[in-house]
Amino acid sequence: MTGIPVLLYHCLSPDASSWIAPFTVTAQCLDRHLAIVAAAGRTPVTVSELHDGLSGRGPLPARPVVVTFDDGFADTLTVAAPILRRRGVAGTIYLTSGFLGGVSPGGDRMLDWAQARELVDQGHEIGGHSVSHRQLDTLSRPEARHEVRASREQLQERLDVPVRSFAYPHGYSSPRVRREVMEAGYDSACSVKNALSGPRDTRFSISRLTVTAGVSDDTIRAWVNGSAPTGGRDERLLTRGWRAYRRLRLVATASGDRS
Repeated sequence: MTGIPVLLYHCLSPDASSWIAPFTVTAQCLDRHLAIVAAAGRTPVTVSELHDGLSGRGPLPARPVVVTFDDGFADTLTVAAPILRRRGVAGTIYLTSGFLGGVSPGGDRMLDWAQARELVDQGHEIGGHSVSHRQLDTLSRPEARHEVRASREQLQERLDVPVRSFAYPHGYSSPRVRREVMEAGYDSACSVKNALSGPRDTRFSISRLTVTAGVSDDTIRAWVNGSAPTGGRDERLLTRGWRAYRRLRLVATASGDRS
């Protein structure tokens, strides 16, 4: 099987804060994108259905596509869900459990628990996206473990559904973080990589393609027809260097806050 497009959406609000605005698309864009998916002969599956199919535990269509939403913005239910239902798409919704019932760091309204349950009732898969959306690969081991495990526990308890998949906040992970996700009981996890998911992906680092405000319909058409890089290695020298830089920035910020 050739590369599989796993599309990553976030917010659909016309009044999105600067925190998420670059990753926001309109309802009309989402509807056009799903029409392009259908025209390409792609069959939508959830992340867990993709995992099961690739591991021989379930059927997988000849040309799968996956549609995911991160964070848990309120418009995932009010705007995206009706479009998904009309297009016959069940998505995988990765929820930041600590955001539910509140607002994003930018002040955007997030789903509450009852609304998240509505997404379950409509047939969408729920995945974990940490408790507080921190960069997990910069945290201490106990902090990262809490973010990964508590997210799953809270979602499963409050929504009464199995939470099988995880998405790394900001797309950042590390061997240690990926091991924490595996040991927490998840079956799979999504990175970003901005590439098609392919044979070099592991089940705890599935590649996704980020749909931003600047992504054109032609780009979506190219992606769903297989014209994009295919996911590569997680741990490159540049990756490790960028992680070290981000850790130093966090330390510097914390020191400044205490001074």
